[in-house]
Amino acid sequence: MNFSHFFKDQVLLICIGVWVVITSSYFAFVAIGFAVSPIAENGLDSLLTIYIPVLILAVFLLLYLTRKREQVAWSKIFTVDKSTAKKEAWFTAGYLLSTQLILGLGFNMGLHFPGADVYSTGSHSQADVWIWALTYTVIYTILPILWLWHKGFSFRKLFSSFNWLRDGWIIVAYWALDFIGPIVSGGADFFGGISAAQYAQGIPWGIFINSLGAGLPVVIMMHIIFIPRVALIFENKITVIFLGGLFYSLFSLFDQGVDYSSISVGLTSFTYIIMTQTLVGMGKATFTVVTGNPFIHFITLHVISARVPFDTRMYIEIFNLK
Repeated sequence: MNFSHFFKDQVLLICIGVWVVITSSYFAFVAIGFAVSPIAENGLDSLLTIYIPVLILAVFLLLYLTRKREQVAWSKIFTVDKSTAKKEAWFTAGYLLSTQLILGLGFNMGLHFPGADVYSTGSHSQADVWIWALTYTVIYTILPILWLWHKGFSFRKLFSSFNWLRDGWIIVAYWALDFIGPIVSGGADFFGGISAAQYAQGIPWGIFINSLGAGLPVVIMMHIIFIPRVALIFENKITVIFLGGLFYSLFSLFDQGVDYSSISVGLTSFTYIIMTQTLVGMGKATFTVVTGNPFIHFITLHVISARVPFDTRMYIEIFNLK
């Protein structure tokens, strides 16, 4: 067996093994009676009805449908030096983990507003929104972009590589799936009790806020910095996608509904996040891996799809939109 292919297979097996161990730990913790955080309730149902379908539809189906596409020119488009790609990928993961620990444990901020709290009527002010959005913008968008420019990265070169017409069917199909799915399943309270004027203000306002606080940070950190560097190290697309999923799960460690107030509830929170958000992150990563366009996930499986039905009502209330 070719050593390089064996190494790639080994890395993929390690990734799968890590996910299986953590997933098994979640179910073991629940079975022995550990306290369960709000986000980690009904883990089996969530895994089977939401996250496994995401894995099938957004990873395996998309990989199959795009199997004849050419490889993305990662070095050229994203200005990545293969000789330093591994070091830079590890540095990016370390930067993400350390800043998430500081923001989550120290300031109660997660990737999606309102962070580690589950939003309830009147529980957050406009100042809370702006503090979260601007903090994430500085730490995960502005500072990384300055570093990218120092490395010679060019947004002009990146945008000139996009083929929106070729990728249009991906955008339409997966946007519709992720927008309509939460509404049909009852997971998002989008219709009813909101006027046309409130929708007209609330939807673009929510997209703007979520772009600052969640969308652009993930685009820059995961899709423009991490994935291109990992893709230069490993030719196996599934390995790259799995590593992207694990990276995204680190971004979600302090997301809405987690609880680290005790060891038991902290363990169920941590294992649930890795179990589920790795699969979501794999879906996001696949769009970039097969198209080379880091913004398609932003339109489909992040800000402009699911976050609109989930967050519009909340932002209408917080910003008193009439």
